[in-house]
Amino acid sequence: IVLSDLDIGMNDWMCPDLTWKDKSQPDRGKVLRKADLEKLEQFYRYLDSDRDAIASRTLPGDDPKGAYFTRGSGHNMYGQYTEDADEYQQVVDRLLQKWETAKEYVPAPIVEYSKKNSIGIITVGSCDEPVREAIDLLAREGLGLNYLRIKAFPFHKDIQSFIDSHEKVFIIEQNRDAQLCSLIKLELNINEDRVREILHYNGLPLNAEFVVDAINQDLDEGVAA
Repeated sequence: IVLSDLDIGMNDWMCPDLTWKDKSQPDRGKVLRKADLEKLEQFYRYLDSDRDAIASRTLPGDDPKGAYFTRGSGHNMYGQYTEDADEYQQVVDRLLQKWETAKEYVPAPIVEYSKKNSIGIITVGSCDEPVREAIDLLAREGLGLNYLRIKAFPFHKDIQSFIDSHEKVFIIEQNRDAQLCSLIKLELNINEDRVREILHYNGLPLNAEFVVDAINQDLDEGVAA
């Protein structure tokens, strides 16, 4: 699943020209091609054959043995319809394990870190450039900040490590309901007292001045308290 935000989707952006490499081959994951299927006695779409919870898939037209039928209702590991409670739970448990396994394969976040900084910033999507500009402006004021840009969900283990290594972390997003921050609190084992939400949702793109003002206000309130 590829997600974009409204800012990226509806505005013009400057970006480098695409340079295509003819030798580049995409990693399609666990795909069984014709030669692989010929070695199997039977193909089962949802069978966890190597115990990592990720079932192999096939591509249409490769081989008749790779064809399968599935339903919108419950099925077992063999792709067959079932109303058996144990078989259904087995499939759901595999999906939970698959979610945990996926954390090892998703793109790692972009991290810019220095041990001398005790405060960090986490953001995502089109917030990247204004947040980077804000970090530069705050550095001129004498405040050093570390930076992490999330690239995927479920969250990579580096996000937990980043939060754990800071006294305070600002989570900046263009969302009224703090969706990113809520997911981080839900999915990770963190001390919520060290996390601060900075929310921008007035319909205009995020700008660096908003980030700088919000961080300075929070830090000033902390000193006053």
